[in-house]
Formats: sequence, structure tokens, C-alpha cells
Amino acid sequence: MNPIETLKQLGLHEKQAGIYLALLELGESSMTEIARKANLKRPTVYLMIDELIILGLCSELTKGKKKFYSAIHPRRLVEMTHFRNKQAEKLLPELVALQNTAGKPKVRMLEGIEGMHIAYEEAYSSLNNKEEGLWITNIDFLEEKFPEVIKLYLKTLERLRNPPIREIVQGGEISKNYIKRVINLKKGKNYKIRYVPQTYLFGYTDQLIIGDKVMTFVLGKEIFVLIVESKDNAQTQRGIFELAWGGAEKIN
Repeated sequence: MNPIETLKQLGLHEKQAGIYLALLELGESSMTEIARKANLKRPTVYLMIDELIILGLCSELTKGKKKFYSAIHPRRLVEMTHFRNKQAEKLLPELVALQNTAGKPKVRMLEGIEGMHIAYEEAYSSLNNKEEGLWITNIDFLEEKFPEVIKLYLKTLERLRNPPIREIVQGGEISKNYIKRVINLKKGKNYKIRYVPQTYLFGYTDQLIIGDKVMTFVLGKEIFVLIVESKDNAQTQRGIFELAWGGAEKIN
């Protein structure tokens, strides 16, 4: 069995292992003796010795003006292994909870005005020229309360070449003016928009479906954004969107 390889398996890297073996063979020794035995340059040995001291595998002794070093008993390696195993056992439940197993949805919630803006930036950056984005939007409310959200969206559309987007807009005259602006901005065939009147109560919400992600913005008295990444949930929300799309007024 190669002792250096075994020490590497226990967590030391090759130079640390070589110096530790040299210390075991030499006993109490000077830096020069260790460097010669390990066949390493003194600056490297200085660094490795410091690391071995931190690991509890080397001790330092000063005699007069000279420093000497010696290896701690190899049982320390066993103690280190036991400690790491205990730490891993303690951490295991937390790591398992974080694990994104197959089919497990990712759910996030962002709260408040700041969280809303962060979520809209994420939503707009998700839009691209390949994946279809589906919006259900209460434009009248957004224009009144959060006009900066609309401005950022229009800038995003200007940046994208021909994004495949379908948008259902609910509202009154403000929404109709918004629709005209979007149609003038995006004349490509991939952008489609339909309208439903205020008699359909959407609430103070906004929603984007893209890929496996559904982002629902709740913007009434309580402001929060629920982001769910789940293939099955996205498929269900797409089905609901298609029902609403079929009943909405065709604009383009």
C-alpha cells in the first residue's frame, strides 16, 4: 500500500502527505532537514508545515533561536476521520432537504416592492426568441400603480428580435392604448395579443408562464410573487391559459 496515496484519501494533498511522512521518519527536525528529506524547496515546506500544524498533525518547538518540528501521532488521522464523519452526519438532513430530486418542484416567494421588482427583472430576462412566453395581465392596474414595470417590459421587447409571446390583457381604455403600443413595437408574427374587458375579474395580479416556470405576481394590499418551477404545474397553467385565450377578443 502506498502511504502517500492513503494519506491523500484521508484528506491530505500530496505535498502535505510527503512532509508528514518525512516528519514521522526524522522525528524532531529542522526546516532544512525536512526540506531535504521531502525533496521540496524550503518556501513550500514552510507553507505545508503551517497547514499541518492547523490540521493538528505537526507540532512546533523553539530551542534558542531555532525552530524544530515533529509529527503528531498517526492516531490523529483517525480522530480527524471520526470528526469529519460526525460533521457529515449532522449536515446530512440539511443537505437532503436541499436536494432537488427528480420531479420535485422548486417553489420560491419574493415579498414586497423590492421583491416584486426583482421578480419582474427575472421574468423579463427569461423571455427569449425561442421559448413561448404566456402573459395574463391587468394592464390598467399596472399602469396606474407600477408604470415602471410597463416601461421596463417595453424596453425588453425592443431588445428582443422576434419573441414568441402571447398576451391576454384585461382592462379598459388604458389597456387598449397599451395594446396599440405593443403592436406598433412588435410587428413580428410571433407576438400575439388578445383583450378581455373589465367584467372578467382578474384581480390585481400578473402571470407569466415560460418553460417549466410559472410566475404569479399578487399586487394588491399584499405584494408578493410566487415562482413555481414544475413541468406538471406549468402544463396545467398552459391549459388554463388556452381556455382564456380562446374566449378573449382577437386583436392581431
